Amino acid sequence: MIGSPGPTNPPRLGLIVSKSCGSAVRRNRIKRRLRSAADQVGLQTGIDYVIIATPQVAEAPFDRLISWLSRAVEDLADA
Repeated sequence: MIGSPGPTNPPRLGLIVSKSCGSAVRRNRIKRRLRSAADQVGLQTGIDYVIIATPQVAEAPFDRLISWLSRAVEDLADA
């Protein structure tokens, strides 16, 4: 995950899901899961986030996905 200071608006989220993650249906499922997890994590205001997905996201339990994102957001806040 990459974070960059942006305007003081709500956080923005960019998702990169390459074709190596699978078919269009699978890539869209990955995007939906990441958006939902990001809503639950509570991204910081004024930060633009870019998440580069891997095929693991499609099969990972949702609570593990939230844990990964929470840890990444905390690491960005500490940096």
